[in-house]
Amino acid sequence: SSGINAEYGDKMKLLLCLLVVPLLAAHPLTFKDGKFKIVQFTDLHYGEDEFTPWGPIQDKNSDHVMHVVLASEDPDFVLFTGDVLTGNNIDANATEYWKYVLSPCVQRSTPWAHVFGNHDDLSKEKGDRETLMSYDMTYNLSYSQRGEASLPGVSNYFIPIYREGRVGALIYVLDSGGGSIAMQVSEAQVQWLTERYHWNTQMYGNVPSILSFHVPTSEFQHLYNQGNCLGDLNNTIDEIPNFHLYETILSLPNIIMVTTGHYHENDFCCPIKNKLICQGRHSGYGGYSNVARGGRVMVFENNKFETWIRMEMGEKIHHMVLDYDELLSQEV
Repeated sequence: SSGINAEYGDKMKLLLCLLVVPLLAAHPLTFKDGKFKIVQFTDLHYGEDEFTPWGPIQDKNSDHVMHVVLASEDPDFVLFTGDVLTGNNIDANATEYWKYVLSPCVQRSTPWAHVFGNHDDLSKEKGDRETLMSYDMTYNLSYSQRGEASLPGVSNYFIPIYREGRVGALIYVLDSGGGSIAMQVSEAQVQWLTERYHWNTQMYGNVPSILSFHVPTSEFQHLYNQGNCLGDLNNTIDEIPNFHLYETILSLPNIIMVTTGHYHENDFCCPIKNKLICQGRHSGYGGYSNVARGGRVMVFENNKFETWIRMEMGEKIHHMVLDYDELLSQEV
């Protein structure tokens, strides 16, 4: 009877897992002509020094970056990977800035999702994670979700992408905290990722997947130092509590790419064990940086995955290709 109960419990957990994204089924993300393209914008930092003359100018410059990248790439989806706002510089109008950030996507009817960073939830009023997520989810184009209440942070969830009527790719996101909560990826979050990964593999098979969170772990820098990467590492990556997140990622073969933000002058991408470990390109004019702005592009296509950076001035740099068809589900 214990075996029957265990099997029943596993089925119930799987059912609950599937119920996490009921609203997405009505308007599922889908491949188009065999492709699905994602643009990552990270560290936009809207609202930084809003009471100075140059603060609003920075926001307009960040608008320009997004408009140029979106016009150049025409993506199917945008992934905002944290520090959309410099919340600690914003008094009581965080949702107005959030609306401002979303306007380029709204104008193009491009859907999006958000991962929180360490500066988003620090405004004085109406700027906590729950409020910002609730506001974001009022948009029909938003695929952001509240994660399980038992997990630290709010942005812990996954998004299916459909191809020919079945799930053909997945996006996982984790809330790496900071701001009003501890900056970490907790043991419970790592466990959640592992469980969702295996449940999704059981349901959908070996589909290529992306994982994103705002603050990378120090292993990213160790990997970069081994060479064989494209892009730059100009900011030292500090350690955060992460409960073997990096090792867990390497043990999940269907996760073929990880992309992060936080360090504004890093934009590297490194191959390891049939996957790419990357940082996005600083997209906003808020926040420190001496690098040109842009956005990381990611494309699922047939049996390969591609990523590059589209710069504000139009250049395409750091192009990498991963042939994943026979790599998915290999032992690592």
